Amino acid sequence: MPTENRIDCPALHKRSNSYPFGDRVPRTVRMLKTVTADPMPGIGLAYIKGDIPVVKKDSIHRVWTNSHGAVAAVMPDGRHLGLRNAEFEVDTWHELSPESTSRVTRWIDRAHRLYLTGPMTGFEDFNFPAFNKMASKLRAIGYIVENPAEHGVVLDAEWGDYMAYELTRLSLCGLVAVLPGWESSKGARLEVHIARELGMSVLNAHELIQTKFLTM
Repeated sequence: MPTENRIDCPALHKRSNSYPFGDRVPRTVRMLKTVTADPMPGIGLAYIKGDIPVVKKDSIHRVWTNSHGAVAAVMPDGRHLGLRNAEFEVDTWHELSPESTSRVTRWIDRAHRLYLTGPMTGFEDFNFPAFNKMASKLRAIGYIVENPAEHGVVLDAEWGDYMAYELTRLSLCGLVAVLPGWESSKGARLEVHIARELGMSVLNAHELIQTKFLTM
């Protein structure tokens, strides 16, 4: 059988008590924003030889993870670019035991992947600040979040075009979290209806966070 093409990293061998990903180790991540190397105090970017490392929004990158959960994108030339939690979401995980299968891995990903929905039309900035604030909170407690506010807006696109794309992202998830006022949104109602028809859990986003903290 072919072996997994993995980047060896400390988290594959030992994980600290503060490690944030449980029994899983990120293999690849999808970037939520474009990230470049941070300048060092006093010398800026002079410590970097060659091109400045950069990873672009929506790109997929293999990563290196230390035993405390710090994640770095591995560049084609082998250099590492450190990433902050809000800058990426885990795309795939390493298989850590022979018993692991791609089917089990997909199930685990779906169980931790959440689709965020709520009202946008008629709100200032399409209600994106509320979406982004909630997505950040949900990621902080361990969820992989599909956030429509991060999928972009094309002003001349039809409503049906947006929904067709968002439903493909919804299908990757295991549950849906709703923001206040979702009942007044045609799109959110459709997403909730489809999620329930597919047997997915639909939860209030604020209550989900409160429940998580109460059980920690």
